[in-house]
Amino acid sequence: MSDGPRRRHRPAIALLVTCAVVGCGSNGVTLNDVTLGLPQSSTPPALATATVFTSPDGGIYKNADHLEVILVQRHNVDAVAALLGDAPAWSQLRGFGDFTLVAMRLRDDGKVSSDPRLGDLQMASDYAPTGTATGPLRHFYHPTYPLALVADSAPGDDCSIHLDPGHSGLAILIYPPVNLPSTLVWGRLGDFILSVPTGGALPPPSGALRAVACVPPAGAIGTAPAAAPT
Repeated sequence: MSDGPRRRHRPAIALLVTCAVVGCGSNGVTLNDVTLGLPQSSTPPALATATVFTSPDGGIYKNADHLEVILVQRHNVDAVAALLGDAPAWSQLRGFGDFTLVAMRLRDDGKVSSDPRLGDLQMASDYAPTGTATGPLRHFYHPTYPLALVADSAPGDDCSIHLDPGHSGLAILIYPPVNLPSTLVWGRLGDFILSVPTGGALPPPSGALRAVACVPPAGAIGTAPAAAPT
């Protein structure tokens, strides 16, 4: 999808991030500001879209949230890793280069507030670097779940964000370094799978952002969407 000939992305804009560690079920710890340089556009177009559902009553009413992927790229996230306290674990992956970011806008199109979970959104394990199918790095890639979430609202359990009806939120998922193809297979097994072209940009920040480390969903070992055949 093209955003027209007049729109120009401004590369490597410094995005101000106020990091707060809010682990699942743990007390939050507020940290200092860091910058994460990412492309920026006043109105970034959607690279791919999906509808995800939450339910306030166990499934009787399903609340729709519109999801738009707006950025897929590799980027250095050492500052965020250090602030989250995960630098020792993430340091094992630095030899594979920059980490992988998937950014999205979510909008609550339903009648009640929602807290869409993002920690179980995964990319195809086919993109894992050579040598990670076995050994100490396997758990990072098989399957490939996000390591952290950066959002414009305080993240909750399952790396979720809170949305009120009619309101939108920005979420950036940080994944391990992968062999990023021109089109990324990404999504949630049994729910939706998208083929997302790499590239894109973020909108200008409207306020402080927060970061949280993500915990892989229980019992998720050994499942992953398959990449499209080449």
